[in-house]
Amino acid sequence: MRRLTRLLALVGAVGIGAFLFRAAPRDVDLVYDLSSVPGATRVEVWLRKGGELVRRTELSVPAGAMQVRHRVQLPDGVYELEFRIEKIPGGEVTGRRPLEVREGGTIVLPLGP
Repeated sequence: MRRLTRLLALVGAVGIGAFLFRAAPRDVDLVYDLSSVPGATRVEVWLRKGGELVRRTELSVPAGAMQVRHRVQLPDGVYELEFRIEKIPGGEVTGRRPLEVREGGTIVLPLGP
């Protein structure tokens, strides 16, 4: 009986540890691929989880760049990314796309029409 109690306690501790590890924010590099939006000059991004705003950023796009990076810390989960891209000649491109975080690292997100 004593061994069973110890085993159950150990399994419970491992389960709680795994849950807490998944809930901890991870370092994520979001790379916004702007190759389908020639002349992009600025990107605004709103990142929501369950309808709640988690992050918001505005990034300048260097002349001729096809990608911009945005380093964030996010817990695992499913997010909605809303974006607005300003471009030359005048105009803008807007959109939404899903984002799922399951591990740290780099995630490349094509943005555009």
